Amino acid sequence: MAVEGSVLRRALDTLDDVIYIYDEADTLVYWNQRLNDLYGLSDAELSGTPATEFFGPADRPVIEAALEEIRETGETIVEAWSPTVEGPVRFELTGRRLTDEDGAVIGFAGIGRDVTERYEQAGQLSQQNERLDEFADLLAHDLRNPLSVASGHLALAREDDSGESLDAVAAAHERIGRIITDIRMATREGALATDTATTDVAQVAREAWEYVDTTGAVLDAPDGLQTEADAGRLLRLFENLFRNAMEHGRSDEGTVTVRLEATAEGFAVEDDGPGIDPEVRERIFDPGVSDAAGGTGFGLYIVRTIAAAHGWDVTVTGAANGGARFEFAC
Repeated sequence: MAVEGSVLRRALDTLDDVIYIYDEADTLVYWNQRLNDLYGLSDAELSGTPATEFFGPADRPVIEAALEEIRETGETIVEAWSPTVEGPVRFELTGRRLTDEDGAVIGFAGIGRDVTERYEQAGQLSQQNERLDEFADLLAHDLRNPLSVASGHLALAREDDSGESLDAVAAAHERIGRIITDIRMATREGALATDTATTDVAQVAREAWEYVDTTGAVLDAPDGLQTEADAGRLLRLFENLFRNAMEHGRSDEGTVTVRLEATAEGFAVEDDGPGIDPEVRERIFDPGVSDAAGGTGFGLYIVRTIAAAHGWDVTVTGAANGGARFEFAC
């Protein structure tokens, strides 16, 4: 069935993909409406545009190499970022050489397909795979010590039926359990925080306070602070922050006060404990880093992972009273 040119044109204009034809000088001579929409340009403004002009300086060498590949082989397929009125778009770009009836090259044609979501998903999968490899190494490393302690004391208990040795075995097993729980939480919190809603931050903080051993400590969490968050994950973020404050800030000589406050960019949590050594702050969120007796080193890593899942930035500084201060830019 023959299709009239106007019908074909309307059909191409309905596509989400960009259709383009360039001449032998690599300038634009034909396109569908999607190109106009993406760049907010008229037909007159688009006509004659060089192929490289739709891309930023970092990606233009990729486009230039693709054009050369078309000349040499007759076809190409590449990916590159382009700034559009809809935001940065990752395109999968194809090109096929065009010739006339005598075989002379008259340009090339191709399709630009938006693969931004696929690209970002691939990046997330790569990060998750790296995280799993990291966790496997950490798990093997961190479990080796308590298992060795448990095995040694179990051997002693078999020899002299020592209750003290059995207590040490139980403590080692408890530490193993904490390590496994923290690693499982860290892997789960790597997922995106999709169930976000306007959340009362102070209310969630007070609930988390009840789930942590804060005997003798004080929480100052004034009302009125709200943000878009996944309440369940925010709860776990506060649990780990408070547990960290208890492990590092509480002593036999006194208690620790933890304070939640609103900031210009989001909120902050600080305590009046001994604080964090400035030389350690750069790596305090890394998995396995802890100087607390019995700490697993995953608490603050989980905090950063949950913050990242919300799209928040978290930084640690010194509080005015000398303690640790964690600031969240929401």
